[in-house]
Amino acid sequence: MSFFPTEDRDGTTIVTLTNGERNTLHPALLEEGIAAFQALADNPPPHGVVLTGAGEHFTCGMDTKIAAALDKTGQKQAAAAIDAFAASLHRLPCAFVVALNGNTIGAGGIMALAADWIVAAQGDYKIGLPEAKAGLPFPSVPQAILDHWLDPVWRRRLALSSHLLNPVEALSAGLADELASPGQLLEQAVATARELAAQPGFKACKRQLRAKANAEIDAILKG
Repeated sequence: MSFFPTEDRDGTTIVTLTNGERNTLHPALLEEGIAAFQALADNPPPHGVVLTGAGEHFTCGMDTKIAAALDKTGQKQAAAAIDAFAASLHRLPCAFVVALNGNTIGAGGIMALAADWIVAAQGDYKIGLPEAKAGLPFPSVPQAILDHWLDPVWRRRLALSSHLLNPVEALSAGLADELASPGQLLEQAVATARELAAQPGFKACKRQLRAKANAEIDAILKG
């Protein structure tokens, strides 16, 4: 069973992160995700990509039980996998929209910031970056994504306090761009991806906008 099953919806590829109740991340899942998003980058869907989560959560971040069991070598490999996965999202050349269907914690916030547009479902759930509380500092590529795409004041507040936001608060902080009713979340996200992709200059503008961040990410990955 895939951790990232896909569905084609008239030229928009919907990717659904699927891993148990909380959609937590671990090295094997990240490796599959890297391959999946690299394939999408190599052959971009004409009307973009939408990433969402299965069930009630987008993702609750890294699987802390698996992370705690890793030795030093495993920790380095996991950090490298997180870097490569975040880079694969950030480098997508086509329109890329995330549809936040529930709790979006830690790495989930980085995944959202790697997108071109964030649609968040209305509801009682949390979005945030509690790495300080979890004792898991940001790996280099997620830090670069934070530095480029989150307002410095909110970056300081969220990274150092581990404060979690509701969807309305996330809208003000820049961790969401619009809200949708839960029943219309995917449809709204797909429509947004299509609208972005339909602009004649979208890919060129995205390439320009992300050039500095991608150059920084490339330098990190090359070591």
